[in-house]
Amino acid sequence: MSTIVTFGLILITILAGVWVLWPDVDALRLSIVPLAIAVIVPPALHPTCKTLWVAIDLMMRPLDPGEAVGDLISEEGAAKKR
Repeated sequence: MSTIVTFGLILITILAGVWVLWPDVDALRLSIVPLAIAVIVPPALHPTCKTLWVAIDLMMRPLDPGEAVGDLISEEGAAKKR
């Protein structure tokens, strides 16, 4: 998802830059903002996108009993009590 957002923003800035600079399109001036977006946006969106994809994955494939960390800890504690 972060890739889609980043590429979308890069596309929009390139199109807007070409529109603004139309008669004399300079590649260096045109590439400054898209490069900044390519460097800044993915790390900024990573935590949110990771959380969203994990939530979608858990909705599609719910945890089985004993698969969660809390279940493993309680099973270890029960095994020590025996």
